[in-house]
This record gives sequence, C-alpha cells and structure tokens, in this order.
Amino acid sequence: MELSKAIADVQKAAEADKTGRGQSHVALLEAVRRLNLAVETPAETLMRMRFELKKLPSIQPLQSAAIRLALEGGFLDAIAAANGHTLTASEIAKKTNYDELLITRIMRLVTWAGVCDEVGERQYRATEATHLITTPGLAGGEKHHYDLFFPVGAILVDYMKKTGFPQFPKRPEQQSPFETVFKMGFFEFFANNEEQRKYLDDYMAVRRKGLSSWHEVFPIASQLVPGFNTDDPGAVLLVDVGGGFGHELRSFHEAHPDTSGRLIIQDLPVMMEKFGGKAPPGTEIMTYDFFTPQPVKGARAYYFRNICHDWPDEACQKFLTNTAKAMSKGYSRLLIDEYVLPDTGAPIRGSSMDFLMMCFCSGIERTRRQWEVLLEACGLEIVKVWGGRTDYEQVIEAKLKD
Repeated sequence: MELSKAIADVQKAAEADKTGRGQSHVALLEAVRRLNLAVETPAETLMRMRFELKKLPSIQPLQSAAIRLALEGGFLDAIAAANGHTLTASEIAKKTNYDELLITRIMRLVTWAGVCDEVGERQYRATEATHLITTPGLAGGEKHHYDLFFPVGAILVDYMKKTGFPQFPKRPEQQSPFETVFKMGFFEFFANNEEQRKYLDDYMAVRRKGLSSWHEVFPIASQLVPGFNTDDPGAVLLVDVGGGFGHELRSFHEAHPDTSGRLIIQDLPVMMEKFGGKAPPGTEIMTYDFFTPQPVKGARAYYFRNICHDWPDEACQKFLTNTAKAMSKGYSRLLIDEYVLPDTGAPIRGSSMDFLMMCFCSGIERTRRQWEVLLEACGLEIVKVWGGRTDYEQVIEAKLKD
C-alpha cells in the first residue's frame, strides 16, 4: 500500500471514529495497522514479528505459530514461487498435500501479520516480505527463534517460582532455562543438532542484510590503516576472534581488496572443519579457543562480533584478558560489535536479545557503564563507541589502559 493512501485512510477512519467504540474504531485500528506496514521496510516487518509485541501480546504466540507452520508446510514457498500471481488455498493444498481448510485458517494470521497479501477469499499473493522470509537465512531465523524459545518460554514461570531465576547460574548446582528444557547447554545443543545448527548459521549469515556493515560503522580505512605496520610483510591487520564462517572479514576484504595486512579468522576446530581447509578469499583460518592465550601477537585490531553477549562477565573477563595480553600498547585496538543499551528507554530489539541471552546461555546485553566496568577489569578502556543507532549493534573501540 502506498504511504500517502495509508495516511489518508487513517485520517478518514479517525474522522469517522466519533465514539472510540464500535466498528468505526475497529476500522481505525486496522487503518493504523496498515499504515504501520506501509512505513515499515519488509525486513522491519519480519523483525517486529520476532521481537515486538506491540498492542496485542496475547496473539503474538499464535501469530508466530501460524508463520512457523506456513514455513514448515511450504505454503509461503508456494506463494512466493507463483511469481506475483494469485494462488488460492486449493492450489496451495495441491502443491503441499495439506488440507485446504487448514491452510485457510493458518493464512488468516499470516496475512494479518503482513507476511503476504490476502487479495480475495482464500486467495493470496506474495509481497517483498514473502520473498524475504522464504530465503534460507530469514526462514532459518524464524525457525531458530520459534523452535527454541517457545519450549523455553513455556517453563519460565515455573522456573522462576522454583529457582528465583538465577541470571548467571552457578553450575552444576544451577541450570539456565535452556538447560532445563533441552538437558544440555546452548553450544552443546548446536553441536548435537545439525538441523538447528543450519537454521542458526543461515540466519547469522544474513541477519544484518540491509544495515551498515561493521567496517562502515567503524571506519577502518581512516582509523586503523593509517599507522599500520606496512614494513612487516607478515603484519596482521585484523583478527576475527570466534569468526565462524568468516562473513565479516570476507565482507571487509570485498570492500577493501587493496588494503595491506593479513586477515585471520579464528574459531574452534568444529567450525574450521567446515571450511574444508580453504579460507575465504583474502583471509586465513586458524584453529583457536579464546579461553586459551591468544597466539597472534600485536595485531592492529582484534574483532569480536556477538561473542560477549553469550557469556557472563566472569567468562568474558577471561577471554578478553587473553586478547589484551596479546595487544601492543598504543598500537592495537579491540573492536567489540554488540549492543550498547541505553540506561533508559532501551529499544525493543536490544531488550529482546538481552532476554534471549539470559534464557538461552546465561549471557547479557550490556549498557555503556557495564562495558566500561568489564573492559577495565581486563586492563582496557573505551576509546569510542561507533554507531548512530541504539536499536542495532554498535562498535566499541577499546585500547590498553594508559
């Protein structure tokens, strides 16, 4: 829907809603919902479904369940594959072997959420959001969040009553909500569940698509390249610690192919094996456990993306100190790509991620002051927090304390 028409519809409905009751008020609420959808980008629509309850929290679990079923049943894939043509519930039933009435009932919530359009009775047409949510990355994100949080969310009240909800459990006497449900830790779960691991990997590969990359938020070209030790052909420009599949260094190399210096991706053996011995272009791979001493000494920068939020301060202090001991004073920088939550008015995405980290792996999204305390305990201090939006991750630049 065009934005100007959506605004006009809201104005018209507001003028008709004289009492705040009855069908005229229902029409106003619907017009406001459609205005919201018109303003949102497709990516923001999907993000809202994952994280935001808005004004109808009681239906959010049902809406999420309907979307998950539409993905699992292939309904949305069928609609997306129609190439802009209308698809009926009957046609979807023939393509997926699910009951036509079941499809109709599920799609009522799916279309209400704005994932695709309902263009007539039991008739559906794909939108940009439909095409986005059926890509492996974003479909993986929906499956990851639903399949893991719904079982965990179901036991939270009972967990709180029985345990008082320890945020940082002292194991083995205490367990996180995730461990209570799945009988193993968060990282152990993914090591033993290939399907869920793929959902997560696919999601992590694309979840920042459409946003500024970390090396645009933190301008490496102006902040790190000047002063880089070009006299040493073996000098390391960047080390991506816990870098997984290397998406971040690959992105940096593609944006700055002529930049001097080695780019090293570090992670556990199980992740390095997935490279098949071949690193992404312009990079090197290195097996490394960040709870052990950092073998790369004196790099220009060490980069941690979404690592610290998985762990409580005690664990973070251990592995960040390992990196600090490898840094060169006055030369090396530590770059942490994570949320920096404001003290008040924290945005929904960061607050939701903080809640997930608490439930899943006893981790935490931190405020500026919490980051300062943690880094100071590791012999580090913040130089600057880069990034103009508090509703997304920012890049914390830190150095060894003077």
